[in-house]
Amino acid sequence: MPAVIEYHEDNYSAFEWFEGLAVIRFYAGWCAPCVQNSPVFEQLAEHYAQANPEIKFGKVNIDQSPILTLRYNVYGLPSTLIFRNGAIIKRIAGVKSLAEMKSIVDSMDA
Repeated sequence: MPAVIEYHEDNYSAFEWFEGLAVIRFYAGWCAPCVQNSPVFEQLAEHYAQANPEIKFGKVNIDQSPILTLRYNVYGLPSTLIFRNGAIIKRIAGVKSLAEMKSIVDSMDA
């Protein structure tokens, strides 16, 4: 199973109703910071696949999922949302380093 699952409007309910901690990234293929920082998000997901497989990771292409983008008020890219039991507990705007993202996820998982 891949560490990061691509979600869209047809399969998002599996993410939305996940019980536990879930991290989702909203991105676009035309967004240079999204493309450049994509490996960092993949590394983050791979790290937690080993360290804490209970945390779910996903991504949403805003061009393919405009309803989800509007539902979660995503205006800047990349945007990362952290959910606990289906509720947003943290919004992260823009590009962050792997260390910054680990620190944020660890603080949410405590």
